[in-house]
Amino acid sequence: MNRWRTRCGIGLVVLTGATGWTAAALAQGATPVPLEKVTISGAAAKRALTDQEINIATAQAIVEACVAYAASRDSGASVAVISPSGHVVHAYRTDGQTPNNIDSAYQKAKTALYMRTPTRTLFNRWGSPDQQLARANLDLYLVPGGFPIIVSDRLIGAVGVGGAAGAGDDQCAHQALTKVLGPQPPLPAEQGQSR
Repeated sequence: MNRWRTRCGIGLVVLTGATGWTAAALAQGATPVPLEKVTISGAAAKRALTDQEINIATAQAIVEACVAYAASRDSGASVAVISPSGHVVHAYRTDGQTPNNIDSAYQKAKTALYMRTPTRTLFNRWGSPDQQLARANLDLYLVPGGFPIIVSDRLIGAVGVGGAAGAGDDQCAHQALTKVLGPQPPLPAEQGQSR
């Protein structure tokens, strides 16, 4: 996998990944994946003092599923999966992505995590300039393409997609979550223009 370097608020993070996990190893068709298969466990959970955080294998599978979906539509993508604390678990960008695509993927994931809802829902609710200005101090990125990652009614992280112009950022993330984790709530209806 390519390396993706991004500034995530506290310095330069270099991310790579090669765990060998695939989406098929997690989701079983239309059956939701069990929480214990997609969260950290054992010594890692003991060190982190939590077991309610997405594990690297699942984060990588979501990223790979999104990139594959984008490629099947002659598109690229930047994808970021973050933990419930807002830190990057896994991220990837295809060739040809701009810095804005990479940054927006992370910002969409962060907004979905913070608000516990897809960023399309927030865009539909607060997409007007007046509504966005009223929420400026919350540092929300009100652009479609971010989703909280919820398994067994537990928030275990969030995903954000940027730059998937041919595939659609929302569709790319939603398809990846469905492939890796099983059935997801339907995509929020599109209202207004995406930016």
